Amino acid sequence: MSAEIALVELAMIALAPFVVGVLFGVDRKLTARMQNRVGPPIVQPLYDLRKLLAKQPRLMNGGQVAFALAYLVLQMTALAILVTGGDLLIVFFVSGGGSLCLVIGAFSARSPFSHIGAQRELLQVLAYEPVLFLVIVSIAFQQRSFLAADITSLLLLALPLSLAALFVVLIVKLQKSPYDIASAHTEIISGPHIEYSGPFLAIVEFAHWAEVAVIFGIFTLFVYDPNVWISVAAKIAIVLVALFLALLVDNAAARLTAGRMVRFVWFVGVLLVAVNLIALFVAGKVMP
Repeated sequence: MSAEIALVELAMIALAPFVVGVLFGVDRKLTARMQNRVGPPIVQPLYDLRKLLAKQPRLMNGGQVAFALAYLVLQMTALAILVTGGDLLIVFFVSGGGSLCLVIGAFSARSPFSHIGAQRELLQVLAYEPVLFLVIVSIAFQQRSFLAADITSLLLLALPLSLAALFVVLIVKLQKSPYDIASAHTEIISGPHIEYSGPFLAIVEFAHWAEVAVIFGIFTLFVYDPNVWISVAAKIAIVLVALFLALLVDNAAARLTAGRMVRFVWFVGVLLVAVNLIALFVAGKVMP
């Protein structure tokens, strides 16, 4: 049985980024429909990834390659730790280290546009990382453990405000309005990715899919049922609902300035988690 579980976990780790890529395709398709357009095929992100891998590699310096690979390795490592039920704090720090590698890779290119994208990406990281950390702390506070494998209750009922704070983090990670500060296409084209091309851009894009898969994985921790099939269905449902809500926000909201983005994410995210923790403490709902 342990060998079968290991194979399932390995398959989940390998397929999760591709699933996120398909979800991005669903996002683009639904956005097009909302704007009365046909839109690209749902699997278009996978086609784009294959096309990038086939292109001739061109870079400004070798350091970009190292940081792109570090970004990918760290995000896949964080995903593997999460899937195998590991420590959520380690997931947080490893994934955060991957995000910093993306920023450093953008700074390593001698391009003012790349530097602007890196600065804005770093600002976004500084905005959402404290909120994500507090969400993980609230999960551990309620479960008395940082291990994902130890979560055996319906966190959705105990931590609804922490889930709402995690949704704010998701919008930033997805580069959706009003928080698409780094990838403001009308201003700086493509943020920290601007000096990546060909297979190296494919590496960065795939690493981003793995990074988003980590956030979606944390979303799935909020739903649980002793019945495996019900639990799986609930986890799929919460991911789809979160993606759809992010799509609605993206199409309904205008982009905030960088300063307002940081203030809003910190104030709203921290406040939501704090209120939820206080409510748990007062109600005495912390698990023994």
